[in-house]
Amino acid sequence: MTRTGWYELSDKPGPFDLRRGDRVLHGGRWSTIVGLYTPGSSGRGRVLHLDDGHLYLLRPTERVRTYRRTPGG
Repeated sequence: MTRTGWYELSDKPGPFDLRRGDRVLHGGRWSTIVGLYTPGSSGRGRVLHLDDGHLYLLRPTERVRTYRRTPGG
């Protein structure tokens, strides 16, 4: 089974927090997250390291289309 939805970054992790292996729609194509980092000293937002080599900063209140496979589906 595949779970698809919009992920909106908040100050606290939510029930649909991004994680490694999730697929995100970035630049018109789907890419896999290979790493997640907290940027700089502010700690606000997440840097997504994508399998195509791009780094993408997702700030609070920004939304990204995401899907993930769920086990047992």
